[in-house]
Amino acid sequence: MRDAVWPLPRAWQVWCFRRTVVAALLVLTVGHAAAPLPSISVTRTLTGPLIAPEMLPGDEGLSINGPSLIRMPPWVEKPGGRYHLYFAHHNGKYIRLAFADRPEGPWTLHPGGILPIKEQRALRGHIASPEAVIDEETRQIFLFSHGVPRDGGPQVTSVAVSRDGLSFTDLGTIVGPAYLRVFRHEGAWYGLNHSGVMGRAPKLGDPFEPVATIIGPEIQAAVDPALRGEPGAPPAAGRPTSGDARYGIRHVGLDLHQGRLFVYFSCVGHRPERILCTVVDLAGPPETWRARGVIEILQPELPWEGTDLPLAYSRGGSTIKHGDARVRELRDPAVWREGETAWLLYSIAGEAGLGIVNLHVTPPLTPARK
Repeated sequence: MRDAVWPLPRAWQVWCFRRTVVAALLVLTVGHAAAPLPSISVTRTLTGPLIAPEMLPGDEGLSINGPSLIRMPPWVEKPGGRYHLYFAHHNGKYIRLAFADRPEGPWTLHPGGILPIKEQRALRGHIASPEAVIDEETRQIFLFSHGVPRDGGPQVTSVAVSRDGLSFTDLGTIVGPAYLRVFRHEGAWYGLNHSGVMGRAPKLGDPFEPVATIIGPEIQAAVDPALRGEPGAPPAAGRPTSGDARYGIRHVGLDLHQGRLFVYFSCVGHRPERILCTVVDLAGPPETWRARGVIEILQPELPWEGTDLPLAYSRGGSTIKHGDARVRELRDPAVWREGETAWLLYSIAGEAGLGIVNLHVTPPLTPARK
């Protein structure tokens, strides 16, 4: 399978303020033209950030990103809260953790966080992009995160395991490239990152072996500012394929719903960077799965999301790397679903906090054919 090779990763007070934003601002059909795309809308329930810089000590609030939300399963006797939220600093020395009894908060920070980089066996330098996954069969919580491998080279994903979501044991295992998001389908575990290459593992904690490229270049090409003739867009010809001035998918967030995988993402090089979605019908062998279409979900709309800042094409890397405390961008989507209720979390104003909205997929989907 020539397309199933891991590519080298790139340097990579709640109010009842309810406002529904229909996300069909941009719907592009890419491949499988006969299959209609769903309509996705969001409902805002907060008047401010979910996690704000002032909640963190010292200057740690300068970078807040990489959210991953889970609800504590009933077999956890003493969780920190009904919900655990794991998130990161772009150059973090540990993974951050907060507790709440509802996804919209209020959230309480766990002092000192978890998984300090100095105790990692597989990673060095920094630890970031947490992905918390519950394994009901083994009654364990797995936490995937990325950093530089001990022996050097491109960033990778390592994994730790816990019985309570508070105390984690580092397994010291490299399971795949950086920025993995994980889902389960028909008894197998899958991992996907911004490269679009999907891997598979028989059980959590094992390395993900490449299966297929399920997000092809046509997806990001469909929303490429240069190819769409956006005035002022850097030309596609001669554009670097890596580095801060590249164009491409930054990070993904996954929602498995009624036989379809909804892949939420943002792109480096958009103005503004915003949350989009593409859809994968999980029908047939995994080797045949392919993403189709692009749906725009959410742009910065409020001052705390960056609308008080000028429009500019986003760059790779962290905002603090470029000396920008805040930018007009939404990044790092993550989805938590409970039945028909789902939440989309994302980083705001670049990396200046976290936001959350309710997700609605309409009309009600019929299960994808197998």
